[in-house]
Amino acid sequence: MTQQSNRAFAIASLVFAPILLGAIELFHPAHFTLNPGMTAFLSQPQPGDPYFNAITYFGPEWWFLLHMIQTPLVVVVSFGLLMATDSFAGQTGARFKPLAWTARIATVVFMTYYTVLDSIGGIGLGRELVVLKELTDSGALTGPDAENIRFFLDRMWVDPWVGGVGSFVSLLGSWAIFVAALCTAGYLLLNRKATWLEVLLLAGFGWELQMAHASYHGPIAFSLLALSSALRLSRKTALPQNTAGNPPGPATS
Repeated sequence: MTQQSNRAFAIASLVFAPILLGAIELFHPAHFTLNPGMTAFLSQPQPGDPYFNAITYFGPEWWFLLHMIQTPLVVVVSFGLLMATDSFAGQTGARFKPLAWTARIATVVFMTYYTVLDSIGGIGLGRELVVLKELTDSGALTGPDAENIRFFLDRMWVDPWVGGVGSFVSLLGSWAIFVAALCTAGYLLLNRKATWLEVLLLAGFGWELQMAHASYHGPIAFSLLALSSALRLSRKTALPQNTAGNPPGPATS
């Protein structure tokens, strides 16, 4: 890729994709697991309620569509983070490469396990809820059978391995993006590719997304990433010449 195409992809993946993610996450509710329960909440449209954070919830069809959009966008953002640590740039003269490699590994872990999480608890669950609603509305599924399916889906939502909240895949992906953001921020700062403000915003992105990708943590996280990236990409980011042969020090804002 040329320098111009690299810059265009960086803008698309680290500015425009996070803005779109932040916008759709405003309609991703939270806090429904225990009250009123996952299937009870997600199976039908819900009006805006401050308790659930989302502006509104449009029903199970939206849950499916939301995650169909979100999943590939998360992958795009991940490739943008990989590019930020010069993963595809060859020899750049950058130092502190262990930070870069830690960031890259953590980014791949995040990309992998958030795809798993969204596939199971987003795309798959969304279609299951839609089909369940169709079967119950048509009368093909009634009474105890429908309740048993709802009970099973609620149980899978809190499964310790693949559940939508507090599971192995959820926590691994969440902590991986926090590590990735911190190490990416450190790599950029120590190589004079970012200011203190930009790296603090990037670290804030990692922390907020580690908390949750649902509203309001998700919109805040992706807004911080978009702002940090827009500031960094709006100016020249090449490494300064270091004629003394010493590693460059931190950039100043």
